[in-house]
Amino acid sequence: MPLFLSGALLVQCAPAVSEGSAPLAEKARIQKYPEPMVQSKAQLDVLFVDWVRTARNPINFRLSAELKNQWRELIGESTWGEYARRCTSAFLNTGQVSMTLEYRDYVRLCAAWRDAAFRSTLSGVEESVLQLAAKRVKTLLHPGMSDFEKLLAIHDYLIQSSRYEESGGNTVEHLLRKGCGSCEAYSSALSVMLEIAGIPARVVTGEAGGPHAWNLVYIDKEWYHVDATWNDPIVGDDSRNVLSHTYFCLSDAEMVRTHSWNRAAYPASGKQTASYYRRKDIYFTSFDAFMRAALRAYSCGLSSFEGYLTQYGSPAQFQRNLQRFVHPSMPSRINWTGPEGAAGAVIVSFSS
Repeated sequence: MPLFLSGALLVQCAPAVSEGSAPLAEKARIQKYPEPMVQSKAQLDVLFVDWVRTARNPINFRLSAELKNQWRELIGESTWGEYARRCTSAFLNTGQVSMTLEYRDYVRLCAAWRDAAFRSTLSGVEESVLQLAAKRVKTLLHPGMSDFEKLLAIHDYLIQSSRYEESGGNTVEHLLRKGCGSCEAYSSALSVMLEIAGIPARVVTGEAGGPHAWNLVYIDKEWYHVDATWNDPIVGDDSRNVLSHTYFCLSDAEMVRTHSWNRAAYPASGKQTASYYRRKDIYFTSFDAFMRAALRAYSCGLSSFEGYLTQYGSPAQFQRNLQRFVHPSMPSRINWTGPEGAAGAVIVSFSS
């Protein structure tokens, strides 16, 4: 059974694939660096993080004698797939490996925000996208905001200003300028805007009913999963867009219920369940308490209410609870989305 009982949740994000030669992005920086001698996979992983952080291209290094026969495994998708759409590599008998990466656009934009010298190599289009992202972040953030509040503001903005389209483009530019895009566009745009806000973030590539991408975000000394694409559903019989936080600041244990990824390639995530709902004081241990809060929202003119319900049970159980919950302020019609399991985020929408 899908997570949402009505509406649609669409996901699409093709993982990086190794194929022939690939052109570098316009004006990509070409510069010679000393070639380090790589003695282990762990050492290569450390070096690769630095190369990606500076969007270095091409990458050259030497392998120690005992690693020469493993060079294909060492530079496989598990190393570069998060950051690059394509990779061209060559191995020389001398032990030298040369790699050329076609970086995903968010990698170049984040590197440019960190490094003024690298920023000067951006194309005109890339520079205009980075300026647009910075302008949007500036309007969203205010002095005194916590990292959680900054993350929430940027996340909510992207969802409210965008719509998911499987073939709607996979770049930051497409999402910010045209207001639509794939899961890669959502996760890439969130990464760039969080970089500008000073919050570390990574793009996770994995599976969720198909190839998919989302984010890991570092706040309050913890990593948390954020899936802006899956938080942007259409729910209700009237196909109304409803802002959701079902996949906002989730732990590994919560995320693994619907998503899968190479957990060894990413930091462990989060300790507390329902972190967003606890922080916002919309975490409920009884149906009655949940509905009383929902009706207060309705009486204030809101068209929907979101909360975490530990006693959800099932769609049938929720329906039975609705039928027995008689209240004079009940709207004539209530639509809702709920979790796959017995507990989770519930969104109700009201109509007369």
